[in-house]
Amino acid sequence: LMAGMGAAVMMDQLDKTIKTTDDVERKLRVPLLTTLPLLTKADARRAASARLFTDQPNSVFAEAVRTARSGVLLSALDAPQRLLVVTSSLPGEGKSTLAINLALSHAQTQRTLLIDADMRRPSVAKALDLPAAAAGLSNYVATSKPLNECVHQLEGTQLYVMPSGPLPPNPLELISSKRFTERINELAQHFDLVVFDSPPVELVSDALMLSAMATGVIYV
Repeated sequence: LMAGMGAAVMMDQLDKTIKTTDDVERKLRVPLLTTLPLLTKADARRAASARLFTDQPNSVFAEAVRTARSGVLLSALDAPQRLLVVTSSLPGEGKSTLAINLALSHAQTQRTLLIDADMRRPSVAKALDLPAAAAGLSNYVATSKPLNECVHQLEGTQLYVMPSGPLPPNPLELISSKRFTERINELAQHFDLVVFDSPPVELVSDALMLSAMATGVIYV
């Protein structure tokens, strides 16, 4: 009996997997903003999931996004502007879906800009039915295009969106440039909250560079 109890305790101590929400904060030592429900096949389509917060405001998913919004609002209370990076380990984990819906929720109460900073596999413009050739982040940083040509207000909402723009040959070089930092600081003067949809961290280093200038990072 004692050997069995000892073995059970040892297996529990050696088990590093995450099974409950409490495990997240206890094992990873980071605050848990919210738990998102799995979407049905119909809702999981990129075009449908992008506007779930506004299309289904009474759903469990929308309530989970509101919980995340509250957590963001209660963090960094004294920060005059907030730059929030949303990332994940690998593609297909719901990073862009959360970034878009979280930005939509914040746009109800404050001036919010959503930036598609994934200049390798951009998805925001397509998900929100913006023109494929719309000017965006790469234009704003690398050329002299004015801000009003690179930012597009999402129809029917108060959310402003900056798509990725034309894909640069080396996105990491663009993100790590001094000009990129200067342009992002300019954006922070125009908006209360800037949400970056970042590339996954296990594939490229773009998210790490963005995180260095952010006031908060959400890991999906």
